[in-house]
Amino acid sequence: MAKTRIKGTRKHPTGRSLSADSLAIFSLPISVFLQNSNAGVLVTNALHRVIWINRVFEENAAADASHIAGMSFSAVIKYFSRLVQRPEAFEEKMKELRQKKKPYFGWELILKDGRIYEVSYNPLIEKRRFIGSIWQIVDVSRHKMPRSEMDLARRQAEEARGAQKEFLASMSHEIRTPLNVIVGMTHLLEETNLDAKQRDYINILKHSSGILMGLISDILDLSKIEAGELQVNQREFNLTELVQSLRHTFELKIGQRPVRISANIDPQLQNRLVGDDMLLNQILMNLLGNAEKFTREGEIAINVKLESWQEDKRWVRFQVCDTGIGIQKDKLELIFQNYKQAEQEIREIYGGTGLGLAISKQLVELQGGSIFVEESHGYSTCFSFNLPFIDTRKPSVTNIRSGNMSRQPNFSAAKVLVIEDNPMNLRYIISLLEKYNIQHQLATNGPDALYFLDSRLYDLILLDIRIPGLNGLELAEKIRQDEAKPNVATPLVATTALAMESTFTQARQAGITDILTKPYTPDQLLQVLNKYLNDDETELIMEDSTNFSGFEFHNELDVKYLNALYENNISYAADLFEIFLKTIREEVVKLRKLVENRDWEQLKFQVHKLKPNFAMVGLTWITHKMQTLENTLNSNAHTPPEEVDEVFAGISRDLDKFYPIIEQEYERMKELL
Repeated sequence: MAKTRIKGTRKHPTGRSLSADSLAIFSLPISVFLQNSNAGVLVTNALHRVIWINRVFEENAAADASHIAGMSFSAVIKYFSRLVQRPEAFEEKMKELRQKKKPYFGWELILKDGRIYEVSYNPLIEKRRFIGSIWQIVDVSRHKMPRSEMDLARRQAEEARGAQKEFLASMSHEIRTPLNVIVGMTHLLEETNLDAKQRDYINILKHSSGILMGLISDILDLSKIEAGELQVNQREFNLTELVQSLRHTFELKIGQRPVRISANIDPQLQNRLVGDDMLLNQILMNLLGNAEKFTREGEIAINVKLESWQEDKRWVRFQVCDTGIGIQKDKLELIFQNYKQAEQEIREIYGGTGLGLAISKQLVELQGGSIFVEESHGYSTCFSFNLPFIDTRKPSVTNIRSGNMSRQPNFSAAKVLVIEDNPMNLRYIISLLEKYNIQHQLATNGPDALYFLDSRLYDLILLDIRIPGLNGLELAEKIRQDEAKPNVATPLVATTALAMESTFTQARQAGITDILTKPYTPDQLLQVLNKYLNDDETELIMEDSTNFSGFEFHNELDVKYLNALYENNISYAADLFEIFLKTIREEVVKLRKLVENRDWEQLKFQVHKLKPNFAMVGLTWITHKMQTLENTLNSNAHTPPEEVDEVFAGISRDLDKFYPIIEQEYERMKELL
């Protein structure tokens, strides 16, 4: 390209007085570009004085911008600082660019009138000598404004979702409250002396109120899913027990109708799994509810198969099939849509909201699975979905006890190191180890644990994954690293309240042998002890389940869970209830301070540590709320303070309500001991 000099014109009055030195700068191939650029251009000489601006710069800068030609750099800065929103930051940045003499692009500058410019700076260097600079400004207001409008639209959408959430919560409360009264009074009426006609009225009332309650629940569930508020809470569970319980529930619901319900579970799925059993239960309930509604006679089948596996991960295929009315092939694409049913006649004859399958689909996909309708010989409809779980390698023991211990366990020769800092967990595990005559050493932090590990050999190490002073996974890696150390091959069993797939994977990679999910029952610990300390690994020693005390827990607590946890050993239960009562108020005060100080990292650690304690006194729903809080803290780069405040407030209210019941239960247990 030929070199071109810029000459003064009427359109460019500032170009008429260029000096000879200044003209040298424009002996460049880019001079034509500078003249005809759609961007504003300002040029300085080696002394940082303005020697030229183009028409676009003049039109965008100010009415008297043509007068800046010949101004010093500091004067130019002062001139433009009166136009920008943050003059001090502008002046500082301009001086920095002048000193560094390095190219700089994309600096966003906002003027007081709201216009937005991107500024670029390009120093001109010839033979290592600074000879001037070219500044370019581009008006990006039109591109940036839509972003502002998008931000506004997003805020408005969030406010709308918030309003919808508040409305649904209010609607739920306002409708459920009188509806609960209707349901309750209906049941009371049913127990009175009624003639046949009155009993028909009562049955119609029960049926209608049930439909209305289901409709409210479906709408609320759907709104939670669509708002992204429903989270996956993984924990240990017994798959066989869950499926058989559902089968029994629907057997009772079917009653005398000529419908058989069966459950077939793959023998390879006999271990306890880790996953969200609550969501799985809801999916199966929805599908079984559909099958029950549309099947007047014949069969409903639940099939559970192991689909694939890799290390500890198991993909499980679930099928719910029935011999009901079936679904036309051209309607299959509609059935998973919100508020859709395959045929209009179905709504008229069978009722329903059309939400059950839509909710099931979203719950399956939330957990990483997929759901579809498939053909199966002998059935009209067959819904099939798969979900991933973690195999704990611990057998599911369901009602196999005969009422007596198969053999008194004796691990007196074993030496176990316990690494744990939670007082309730410590008291619980030590009580069990003492019961089985196991020699044990206690470490409450990482450095103490390392001291014991380096000084003697143990037969088993039970370590919490989160302990002060050293992460449990890091501790496991240290144990496995040095083959000269005494415990390099000792079985490591991690105890953790975080039953997540990532936790299991990290634990295996760190050299951990097995995982025990908190809170665990005496039987679950006994299975671990039997596995690693008993010479006869095939013999499973189980505890007596006889209720020798006759003690029954308060019905507002999770009685089923407490009976499984303590197996009616009231001495253990009293110890744990006492520790809970002595420590929980102080621990919650610590949590409150962390919430108020917005110390999310420390709050995350404390929530994880305290989470199992509530379940150990029967407040399992508070443990679930703590899990929700931990999920919120883990899943958000910017933790929403309002959400944390709301969850913590709910935990505090529940604790205030049920603390007196825990005290009452503890006093009752003391009277029996």
